[in-house]
Amino acid sequence: MSRSLPDRLRALLPTGRRSAVELRLTDPRPEGIEQQLDALALPAGTRLTCILAGEGVRYRIVPWRDELSRPAQRQLLAEQCFLEAYGDAARGWTVRQHATRYGAATLACAIDTAVLDQLTAQSKARRLTLASVQPALMQSYNLARHTMSAGLHWFVSLDAVSTTLLLQSPTEPLLVKRVPSSALDLSDTLDREWFALGMEAPPCAVYVVRSGSDSVPLPSHQGDASSWSFVDLTPSGPASTAPLPAAMPKVVTA
Repeated sequence: MSRSLPDRLRALLPTGRRSAVELRLTDPRPEGIEQQLDALALPAGTRLTCILAGEGVRYRIVPWRDELSRPAQRQLLAEQCFLEAYGDAARGWTVRQHATRYGAATLACAIDTAVLDQLTAQSKARRLTLASVQPALMQSYNLARHTMSAGLHWFVSLDAVSTTLLLQSPTEPLLVKRVPSSALDLSDTLDREWFALGMEAPPCAVYVVRSGSDSVPLPSHQGDASSWSFVDLTPSGPASTAPLPAAMPKVVTA
């Protein structure tokens, strides 16, 4: 199985027959993987793209170091960043990062290698083709990046369980953080992170992509107006500049 992180997904073929399927996996346990694949009941030969979200994937910012600029050195540095944050558990993870721009930090992701192996085994047992495994944050960012400004901005990947915040400058990522979606006060959270980073720039655009408009609705605005400019880029519907609520209610899914 290829463990690379491609920018795009393969679309449905023009015949209209579903020969390529995207699965958003939020339960990385072996039984969770089996249950979701069983529920899909895909025909043999289907190409499967798995999008890992929630606890299935973790993110870190890998700082730039002139003395560790070669690709192999950057890979070791990325792995060390996860070891420092999560301890020995990270030794069993597969770590990947975006292409390096000289002098710039990079965004890295880590997926439990056992999860990758389980996905491979379960797909093979069902005679499916596992085309790729992609981290949810990077996958949604890649799909939305052409509609976002090139300047400083927040990118927010939101689902019913967790919300991942990415602050991106024109040259490099500045912060990545995952917080629970339950009762999330997004405006206040962004204010706190902005202050902690010592940012002196005025509030920037906040691009939001939800895992699905049906499962993660965008409620109407409540409370005082936010200083942030929110833009909803969820693919299932047209982009909207309507403000997000100050308090995000908990969404329960089956």
